[in-house]
Amino acid sequence: MSAGAPLLELRDVRAGYGTLEVLHGVSLHVAAGEIVCVIGPNGAGKSTTFKAIMNLVDVRGGEIRFAGQSLVGVRPNLIPARGLVYVPQGRVVFATMTVRENLEMGAYLERDRRRVAAAMEHVFALFPVLAARQRQPAGSLSGGEQQMLAMGRALMLRPRLMLLDEPSLGLSPRLVDEVFDRIVALARAGLTLVLVEQNAARALAIADRGYVLELGRNRVEGSGRALLEDPEVRRLYLGG
Repeated sequence: MSAGAPLLELRDVRAGYGTLEVLHGVSLHVAAGEIVCVIGPNGAGKSTTFKAIMNLVDVRGGEIRFAGQSLVGVRPNLIPARGLVYVPQGRVVFATMTVRENLEMGAYLERDRRRVAAAMEHVFALFPVLAARQRQPAGSLSGGEQQMLAMGRALMLRPRLMLLDEPSLGLSPRLVDEVFDRIVALARAGLTLVLVEQNAARALAIADRGYVLELGRNRVEGSGRALLEDPEVRRLYLGG
């Protein structure tokens, strides 16, 4: 990757499901160290954008590059080894397995036990509640704790960039605060993050930059602060 090149870049991406095209030329870029959020109404193509990056939907045109290399056509199970991980919405954890076992599943590509142990200590330092509950079944955790576990599991491969889809979905206001605090802490620790969020105002408040999608196309982009202060964005997407 050349100096100054984006860590992640999408150019005119078209993608969809079967005969249905959802993305009609979406473009975005993410520099190393940024928090970038993607907002927009339901059906805008936000989650489909993440699935296109991970090659989980049919990418029909355009280019997707990570660390200077194309991801188009790369099998989804091979992408995490390149340093790009995806945390889908819904707090997907293995409910009957312990917290520790869930984290070990996140390190499935790592064969060096010392590196797995070091990664787990890193996760426990970021999420102390997981260390305290490491022997509990994941299904016994609160919603916020399960979200932290899903994020922690993705961190076990020590990625460069994390895609977070609706991390605050269904959480109480107190747990939303906690999850967003952890996102900021991850960024300060050197992780690059891209998040899709319905809680647009909260996401823009912590984001370096943001993109607004509408009907599978780019609508507006700018710094988090600029989008928060944009009258049209406030009226259409932030409830006034």
